[in-house]
Amino acid sequence: MPTLLDVLPRNVAAERARRGWLQKDLAKELGWGGTKVSELETGARRVQVDELGPLCRALGVPLWKLAEGTDAEELEALGLTPPH
Repeated sequence: MPTLLDVLPRNVAAERARRGWLQKDLAKELGWGGTKVSELETGARRVQVDELGPLCRALGVPLWKLAEGTDAEELEALGLTPPH
């Protein structure tokens, strides 16, 4: 069962790509160094709680969108179910 930490990297990468951005474009938007986005997207680095808001703002998506594919019970426990 995939956890939020399992799906977040690929969902960030997908949202970034959907905008036609390179990793360096997202890094610039976030004020991050060059390798931080790459490390996040490959799972070499885990996203920190205080980075979730800036990531959502930069990508223009709510957190539940970045959490898509996470185990339903975990989504419910985190209060990250999408609106109906």
